[in-house]
Amino acid sequence: MANGMGNITWWGFSPATNLVTAHESGAAVNILVVGAGDLRHILKTLAESWRFPTGKISIYVVENSVEVLARHMLMLSLAVEPSAIMGLAEKTELYLEIFGNSLMRHKTQEYVKEKVHQLIKFVTDSDLIEKNVSIINITALKVRERDALEVVFKFWKDCKTDSFSISKLWESRLRRYLGMRYDSRHNVYDWDYSMKLCERGASVINKMEYKQWRERGVAFEAREADYVEPNRTLASCSTVRKESGSARVWTYCGDIVTGPFVAHGIECEDNALLKLQNRAHVKTATDVSQFNVMSMFYELAHGRRYSLEADGSEDDANRSTTPTKDRNGTGDVTESSTAGKRGLCVFPILSADVQSRHGSEVCFLPLDAAEKIPHKSQYEKLFDVVYLSNSMVHKLTPDFSRVFADNAHVTIETTKFLLDVSACQGEEYLQRVTAMAKQAGCEPTTVCDPLQDAFAHFSYAAP
Repeated sequence: MANGMGNITWWGFSPATNLVTAHESGAAVNILVVGAGDLRHILKTLAESWRFPTGKISIYVVENSVEVLARHMLMLSLAVEPSAIMGLAEKTELYLEIFGNSLMRHKTQEYVKEKVHQLIKFVTDSDLIEKNVSIINITALKVRERDALEVVFKFWKDCKTDSFSISKLWESRLRRYLGMRYDSRHNVYDWDYSMKLCERGASVINKMEYKQWRERGVAFEAREADYVEPNRTLASCSTVRKESGSARVWTYCGDIVTGPFVAHGIECEDNALLKLQNRAHVKTATDVSQFNVMSMFYELAHGRRYSLEADGSEDDANRSTTPTKDRNGTGDVTESSTAGKRGLCVFPILSADVQSRHGSEVCFLPLDAAEKIPHKSQYEKLFDVVYLSNSMVHKLTPDFSRVFADNAHVTIETTKFLLDVSACQGEEYLQRVTAMAKQAGCEPTTVCDPLQDAFAHFSYAAP
């Protein structure tokens, strides 16, 4: 696999954005998210919904792999864990660790294993599915996709190191991608960082944290701890040919060039975190990511803006379980450990105040939904907001526009943060998707520069 982006999207290549800011206030909103790869837009939209009051927010998700859907379910259930069970800082650390690290702490692995038991019950119990007890709605998934989700979850529970040695898989990806440049790979990292990432507006990413991720896949280290357990949520199942026939193996087929920093770590409402001193950033992308994710979780739970100076009873409760010192020399928490020592939220349900505020739900659609839903009457003119990633923008066809509501806002991810895509290729991509959008009845609402803008925005006008 010579492509540094891989063939499965574990994280997106654009900053998290609120998808409903431009929508008419007070009305219910139906959003279609195609191929985002992670929950960044979904979480930010739900968290900031109080800023732009709407009716019920229904977000429909289409991905091209079951493994990505499984990660969505895990991360969403983590995001809405009640503060009485898990503190804000602890939740943020777990989220970033699962989100962007190839290796994680033993404590994090235990949390994933415990959560998997609940998720397996959720996807296999038809009564629970029909009752729709969760913010997660999987009623549209086919039986074979639910079965595939169960297979993925069971693999996450399997802790045999030899069944998924991500460190070896990471090195193998690097060798195939770099070829003869492998021995001088640190110079390649320097070039990609200085001449690509920084030139494209991501200089807040620290060179050392970027190079560490390129070398071993560990992006976020919140503390001095042992990151030794493979992050099995980054595994995808592939079919390989052997002399005895074909076999299914778990491997890593994701990004090894850009990194997970772009999603939460390069933009921030608090300008102090982007401050420059002697032409260098004072904070790192890890610092910015921690603040942004913590802000989303805080707003999701409390319906008001988070700040570093925030104080109050809710915050005290959130901080009560935050690890403050190393235990047993590993960085893991023993006395207040989340996994295995206290009851986790049985199913990912929003807290009562958030639920009453907008009654949100995240609906997972089948893998072939982009081709099928334009021909189903229940989706005709349904979506007020549509988001398409750069990896699935080819789904934008004249037929696909049947699901667009009148004056629907369509956002398309550009190639700005695909480091293997040159400036000329980025221009060609934008021209091509603009032509596709126009064929589907959409017109640009802003002038887009593919090297400066992470998104191209369009508006749909029904014929």
